Amino acid sequence: MPLTALDKLRLFLRPPGKGLYTLSTGGGFAKNLLQAEYGSDSESMVKSAWEDSLSRIRRAQTILLGIPSDTGSGTIRGANLGPIGIRTAYLAAHPFPKDVLDVGDIIVVPHLLHDEMVSDFQKNSTREALYPGISESLPVAPLSIAEDAVKTLLELNPKAKLVVMGGDHSVSWPVLNALIRQYGSELGLLHFDAHPDLMEQRLGVRYCYTTWAYHVMKCLRQKHLVQVGIRRTSKTKEYWTESYPILQYWASEIKGREEVIIQEILLHFKSIGVTHLYISNDIDGTDPEEAPGTGLPEPAGLSGKFVLTLIREAKKNFNFIGGDIVEVAPLLAGTSDFARNKTCQLAAKYLDALLE
Repeated sequence: MPLTALDKLRLFLRPPGKGLYTLSTGGGFAKNLLQAEYGSDSESMVKSAWEDSLSRIRRAQTILLGIPSDTGSGTIRGANLGPIGIRTAYLAAHPFPKDVLDVGDIIVVPHLLHDEMVSDFQKNSTREALYPGISESLPVAPLSIAEDAVKTLLELNPKAKLVVMGGDHSVSWPVLNALIRQYGSELGLLHFDAHPDLMEQRLGVRYCYTTWAYHVMKCLRQKHLVQVGIRRTSKTKEYWTESYPILQYWASEIKGREEVIIQEILLHFKSIGVTHLYISNDIDGTDPEEAPGTGLPEPAGLSGKFVLTLIREAKKNFNFIGGDIVEVAPLLAGTSDFARNKTCQLAAKYLDALLE
């Protein structure tokens, strides 16, 4: 018999914090999270609570999903612990709202990125490890699994808002690729970042943290991508905005004009017919004084207050259909106490703004 939607999700997902395969090293991070979220790290209790979450997908207003993959990152990694860090800091302050359903994490094979980059031999070998006894040709790399999982979640509940925690910024691509197919020409993307992420490929790799926005932009209507906080790139602003149908606000343009910029962005989206909005928030868009725990921190960034205000105003003016927080690398902030980790705490505030 073919697999049902829930059958697939049971294969693609794991309980919160369990998307990382850590039999020994790192297991304590998941343990602390499970205690905070479920009140127990007992395997049987966690499995029962997680199964209950999956059974409620069709009724959820907002679905929370972790994609703990940083294989698509660059020089300094660590964002694979982002979903654990963000959840832990959030739950240290308050529980998730009742209308938010945490379905857990994508299962991540940390050596892989996207199925198109994987040999047939490796696909078959990894399928045997991930899906023993299953004959269907299911995806094996994190980005490919994520796209199929998002499609399946939307199949079960097409009206649910989807909030994602990365992971490096490549994880936004499979999520948006699925959402664009559902919402089409009415979808706009508000993108916070220190970098434009508009490279067509990086060293021959099509899908990674510097290329995801290029592929999304190619699927959106003209100027439906607005980037905020750019300040580090090998090209000028004129190059990007003349080469591609996008709108950019560099961090240097925003300071002292925050309220004006917010209104400009809202009016821009309205003027081009955007009704549905996705918000992608790379933590390095924020100044490293507030968010040091990320792989590529850049000075002179956005203030957390501005980012939070723009998120909330955007949600008031458009039909918010989903968003993400990515590139949170907790251990790069210098502490393993995620509940008190400065970057995780700010990311938790960003998460709260998405879930409000």
